[in-house]
Amino acid sequence: MMDDKTILFEKTPVPKAVMQLAVPTILSSLIMVIYNIADTYFVGMMNNPVQNAAVTLAAPVLLAFNAVNNLFGVGSSSMMSRALGRKDFEAVRRSSAFGFYCALFFGVLFSVLCTVGLNPLLVLLGADANTMDATAGYLKWTVLFGAAPAILNVVMAYMVRSEGSSLHASIGTMSGCLLNIILDPIFILPWGLDMGAAGAGLATFLSNCAACVYFFALLRVRRKTTFVCINPKKFSFQKYIVLGVCGVGIPAAIQNLLNVTGMTILNNFTSAYGAQAVATMGITQKINMVPCRLPWAFPRASCLSSATTMPAATTGE
Repeated sequence: MMDDKTILFEKTPVPKAVMQLAVPTILSSLIMVIYNIADTYFVGMMNNPVQNAAVTLAAPVLLAFNAVNNLFGVGSSSMMSRALGRKDFEAVRRSSAFGFYCALFFGVLFSVLCTVGLNPLLVLLGADANTMDATAGYLKWTVLFGAAPAILNVVMAYMVRSEGSSLHASIGTMSGCLLNIILDPIFILPWGLDMGAAGAGLATFLSNCAACVYFFALLRVRRKTTFVCINPKKFSFQKYIVLGVCGVGIPAAIQNLLNVTGMTILNNFTSAYGAQAVATMGITQKINMVPCRLPWAFPRASCLSSATTMPAATTGE
């Protein structure tokens, strides 16, 4: 007897399957857009352009996380979807373990490198004497402490979504975003902890940790029914796993690295005009995310649906 996921991937018409996968993803994207705007909104309520400038100057480092997310999140989820389609469940487990532990390693590496080279990094990002301390305070929580949970919660969402659990992936992502929105005013504003940009970073760190806890709990509860595996025994550098993950993930990661380079250069040019100009640019970039973010959901869901449906169709199953 077929389970719901098998029916979704092998029997459901592609348009219907795409919609079933896309709707929770779109909701998740909407919440993420609101979260990004809310973060800037609450920092802006302090009427201090230096605080908003700090968030903007740190943005390229957080955007660099997406390169790792795409490398091991997109790469491993694509590999997992294709393996599910041909019913190679061992490859699914090994792909997810490879993606998880590589993401964890690079998250820790991000933290170590940024901690050791914090001052050169701040100069590279375009921070000056006015914005240096506020930018360092924001990076402390989002990168020095928070790189690993920020990367892992996105990568695990990709992997959970790859086997059709789009709703659970979106719940994990949305729960972190909603918690962030709740914590932002408490940590940022004068009536709360009055931490400014550092408070926004702390809220982001805690919300990413909460999202990770959700995914760990989900995998624990569904350990007998899910093929997503984070057992270290399944981690290996088998050639077909590495090539399968990196073959898809590297091109996606390169795109993000180019965006990081462009944003860093732009911030450096803008910082010559002062903190207010940098803050203005950052607010504009957040607003620009609204029309740019939502189209992401449909091709993502379409890729997952077709990747798991097509191999089964070619084998006559």
